[in-house]
Amino acid sequence: MRKLFWLLVLLVALPVAAQDAEVNIAWPPPVYVVAGVVEVRGTVNPPDLQGYFLEAAPYDAAEPVWLPVTLLSSTPVVDGVLASWPTVVLPDGVYSLRLHVQLRSGETRFATAGPLRVANTLQAPAGESVVVPVAPLATPEPAPAEPTLVGRPNPVNQMPVPVGGHVTYFSDPTIALMQGAGMTWVKWQIPFLLNDTNLINVARDRINWSHAAGFNVLLSITGEVSELRDLNEDYYPRYAEFLGQIAALGPDAIEVWNEMNIDREWPSGRISARAYVEMLRQAHAAIKAADPQVLVITGAPAPTGFFGGCSGAGCDDGDYYFNMANAGAAQYADCIGVHYNEGILPPQQTGGDPRDAYPTRYFKLMANRAAVPFRGSGLPLCFTELGYLSPEGYGPLPGNFAWATSTSVEEQATWLRDVVTLAAEYETAPIAMIIIFNVDFDRYDDEDPQAGYAIIRPDGLCPACDALASLLPSG
Repeated sequence: MRKLFWLLVLLVALPVAAQDAEVNIAWPPPVYVVAGVVEVRGTVNPPDLQGYFLEAAPYDAAEPVWLPVTLLSSTPVVDGVLASWPTVVLPDGVYSLRLHVQLRSGETRFATAGPLRVANTLQAPAGESVVVPVAPLATPEPAPAEPTLVGRPNPVNQMPVPVGGHVTYFSDPTIALMQGAGMTWVKWQIPFLLNDTNLINVARDRINWSHAAGFNVLLSITGEVSELRDLNEDYYPRYAEFLGQIAALGPDAIEVWNEMNIDREWPSGRISARAYVEMLRQAHAAIKAADPQVLVITGAPAPTGFFGGCSGAGCDDGDYYFNMANAGAAQYADCIGVHYNEGILPPQQTGGDPRDAYPTRYFKLMANRAAVPFRGSGLPLCFTELGYLSPEGYGPLPGNFAWATSTSVEEQATWLRDVVTLAAEYETAPIAMIIIFNVDFDRYDDEDPQAGYAIIRPDGLCPACDALASLLPSG
């Protein structure tokens, strides 16, 4: 028999994971062919539901990487439509579909359906005929030849400076809280992996979701350090090509890489602002060729004084900014990226931190680190990560983050409000954007307490949203 026939025979014989009464997928059934937009039916009704979404992964993967294919929802469903799954975001193939349910207790529950064959361009290889599986063939509306793009919404900013938030789930309640806080930007982080063309679909979805909700969208795009290490300068045009493809989808801004002054984000031994600026030059050309309206933001160095200067093993952010400026970064950017995420004092202060007097502890001094080297360029600053960490509602912080143990949620809210006001008054350079890190992250463990930075707290409330809203004309 031909290989396509045997694949379909195999699908018929494969088992299905058991599902329970509170969390299950009832449709589509296993061994089914799907295309276009599919209504996924089932039940999500545990007593302490926080939210759920659908994700997919190749069926035969030994270590599956689950890709979200729908937005987060928090509305219980009993034997009804869970979500509409746009199968066109996946290449044709055989997949498992998984219902990912998060409970307020922190527990995660799953229900899986599959195998399911995504067949938006169903055709047999040369010399073979298509064999229809035993299960019935789905008959949804045919997928469009070109996925639809949602146009830029052009939201009106009413804050002292434009504000946005870095999101993971972007559920309807999250969107409402962000809009109520006066935010006009949303940030997503998109990876770049060589030969993974599906990441274009991931970016398209996030751009469309953001624009449909009325937000400008910033995509922070980083690659795999090992791939950069292996290809060295030959990596730059591959990365630039990907950014050009993303720019053609209509995002409002792209941040080129992230914290490239430390070896977690750039190959150890080769950390160099001049090397980064060459990457930036190629990326800028590709982005502007695709869409001149897309803002190009430089990657923001990690705020650190650990290295005592610069070497191939790492570079302090202040030195790295000067080296970027000397290498000509201003020619290839519309905004200079900045991170500030280690404050434990009100942002008005420029001294008094119990740890030390290092400038990255203070908002204004951190801004100076980026602004002064580029003062002659006229470029603004874009804070693509700005956050205050609070363990309130979560429990003790891991040792590396214990410096924030005493920060309360009330302080987090007040300081975020005040930092927006201070940003509007900052004189060394214009501040064009503040992206709050973060809005709705839920990871809180011994390695990375990102949820402690989140402004939506475990009880679902957002004191920082209320504080920011007080800066609006009607506030």
